[in-house]
Amino acid sequence: MDESQACAAWLDRRPQLGHDEFIRGQPPEAFGTVAEAAPDIDIIEFLWASMALFDDDLPRPDLSEKYFPRSRDLYSIPEARARILTFLAGAPEGVPFEQLLPEEQPAPAMIAAEPALRARAAWTSTFIARLELAKQGEVALAQVKNFGAIHVSPAPGEPDG
Repeated sequence: MDESQACAAWLDRRPQLGHDEFIRGQPPEAFGTVAEAAPDIDIIEFLWASMALFDDDLPRPDLSEKYFPRSRDLYSIPEARARILTFLAGAPEGVPFEQLLPEEQPAPAMIAAEPALRARAAWTSTFIARLELAKQGEVALAQVKNFGAIHVSPAPGEPDG
């Protein structure tokens, strides 16, 4: 027997879909017959339990407790907005965006976040706050070259007149 015949014999011995194995793990039903298992529940008990749910005389279960995700000590957008406006009040010529990022401070009593997460949160909140301030006309953004540093400065004042 050569290798191709051995391979063919090996393939022939493997289980075949629709013959030895079936798609949903069950053999095909005999045509015209349906075999269903009887329910394992007591219908009367089920109905009594269902009616008890709608009975107005019974005290309702306390559903007031709600799930709140754990709070992390990350930077918020309002904090970043205030930080940018405060920083730019002392720098009328403006600054590069990176200088507006917060200084790392010790974590408050909340759940401490890992340093990489805190750094991303600081960068993201400052970036979004900067875009919001530019949209509202409170700051001006400038970028000298593609992929270069972004310069943030206070918006020029309204011309008199």
